[in-house]
Amino acid sequence: MVICVDEKTAVQALDRTQPVLPLLPHTPERMSHDYVRHGTIDLFAALNLTSGMVIHQLTARHRAIEFKKFLDLLDRNIPAELKVHVVLDNSSTHKTPAIGRWLVRHPASSSTSRPPHRAG
Repeated sequence: MVICVDEKTAVQALDRTQPVLPLLPHTPERMSHDYVRHGTIDLFAALNLTSGMVIHQLTARHRAIEFKKFLDLLDRNIPAELKVHVVLDNSSTHKTPAIGRWLVRHPASSSTSRPPHRAG
């Protein structure tokens, strides 16, 4: 099984001060320019390339400890008899000693690093 893992960091949790007016024929969705910010959240996600299934986790911070908890979540949700190949980018959270130890303790898992995609 090949799992593609990535994260979206610092997603803003915004609350508009006025209700959003819905999309209508010939009229775009409309919203007020002002908002209340409720902080940020990070999303960890793993895509099973064969089934299209996504395993995800939301966290308040983006550190190796949260990434390790996400790997533990993957470990709990993937059948033990499957060999798992995890594709990672070169994020610093993926290269810590704790993550290296996790990979050593889970010999059925292997990881591949790839350079981050740069648009433009």
